[in-house]
Amino acid sequence: MTLFGLVRHGQTDYNLRNLFQGSSDIPLNETGIAQAHAAFDELPAVDWDVVITSPLSRAEQTGRIIAEDHDIPFGGTDPRLVEIDWGAAEGHSVEEMEQTYPGRSFPGREDHQAVADRGYDALEALEERFPGKKVLVVAHGTLIRFILSGIIEQPMPSIPNATLSLVDLEETTWRVTMIAGQEVDHSVKVVSRDQNPRFFVEKSQLAPAQVAAVSAAQDAAGDTAEGGTR
Repeated sequence: MTLFGLVRHGQTDYNLRNLFQGSSDIPLNETGIAQAHAAFDELPAVDWDVVITSPLSRAEQTGRIIAEDHDIPFGGTDPRLVEIDWGAAEGHSVEEMEQTYPGRSFPGREDHQAVADRGYDALEALEERFPGKKVLVVAHGTLIRFILSGIIEQPMPSIPNATLSLVDLEETTWRVTMIAGQEVDHSVKVVSRDQNPRFFVEKSQLAPAQVAAVSAAQDAAGDTAEGGTR
C-alpha cells in the first residue's frame, strides 16, 4: 500500500482577493509562506518518504518549505498535478465570472473529468514509482477536491489552503482516511487500472459544494422573480 498526503498550497494574493487562479503561476504571499511552515503543526507525525509537487510555483514553494522544515527529500514536480485551467476566468473575480457564466462555463475552461483523470494518473504513476512508501503530494484545491470527491462519491466543499488529506492506494482499492485534517473512512475498489475514468466527477462539482448550493438557490430565486429568464 502507498499512502498519499494531498496538501493544498498556501495562500496567494489571488486567493486573498478571491480571483480565479487555475493554471496561472502565482507565488505564495507572506501568509501562504507562514501557512506552509505551519502546515503540520496540529497533525499526527508521519514519516514521509518524499515530497512531489505541481510545477506551479505556489505548490512547489509550499512543498519545498515543508520538505526543508521536516527533513523530507524533495522528489521533483509532476505536470499532471497542475490546477484546472479556468480559461477566460483566470485573473478575474470569482463572483463576477460566476454571474456572467453560470455553471462556471468559462470559455477555454479545461474539462473537469480530464482534470480528475490526470490526477488519478499521477497518483497511480507515483504508486508505481514509490511502492509501499509515504508520498506527500502538494497540489491545488480544485484538483484535490476532484480526486477526493470521485473516490468518496459525493460533492465536496472547498479545500482550505495548506491542509492535509490522506488517500491510500493498494492494487485497485482507493481509500480516503482524512479530508482537510478531518478523519473519514471511505474505500472503493475499481475493476482494474485500465478502467477510465476510474471515478466520475459531475459537471455540477466544478464549484465547491456549498458554493453550488448557494448558486442553485440564487438561480431559483431569480427564475421566480424574473419569470424564468436570466
